[in-house]
Amino acid sequence: MLDRRSLPALVTAAASCLAATGAPQAHAEPARPAVVTATPAAPSRPAKGEVIGKIGIKRIGLKARVLRGISRGQLQKGAGHYPGTAFPGREGNTVLLGHRTTWLAPFRRINELRRGDPIVLRVGRTSYVYKVKATRIIRPTDRRALEAVPFKRESTPHGRYITLITCHPKGSDRQRLVVVGTLHHTTKHTR
Repeated sequence: MLDRRSLPALVTAAASCLAATGAPQAHAEPARPAVVTATPAAPSRPAKGEVIGKIGIKRIGLKARVLRGISRGQLQKGAGHYPGTAFPGREGNTVLLGHRTTWLAPFRRINELRRGDPIVLRVGRTSYVYKVKATRIIRPTDRRALEAVPFKRESTPHGRYITLITCHPKGSDRQRLVVVGTLHHTTKHTR
């Protein structure tokens, strides 16, 4: 089961539109969720704030760095990997947060994604290609997007998922736009 206190920090950290609504601008690193994937951590897991990879989505022209953590400083530089969720390519749910209207705004166009669109997450010499399965608009207090199987309460990891979260609508933090994908295939690169 997830730590039910973790999403309010997620909500605050993910809000690309905090200034517009007068919400607090401080972004604290949340406590790690109680559920961690069954697969052991990657051997050379980067330190908090370091780049762990790159995300690319051709349909919306997205090319951005993915950093470990979701603090204000990390989200200013790209998408953030939510602490305690699966490392890219591992069993469970890899949750990424990104701004929609501020800083680099990597997730500004994720509302344009359609079922079947590829989401490529490159980590080192491996590309994980996920396919979009669902898009949802949820309340800021809805924590189900963080589950090991997105939107399945108290789930145990089975399958490999990616979940992208940002504010909705643009310029507001009233709701969250969530895009969920499942791992389609993996490609190893020689260079």
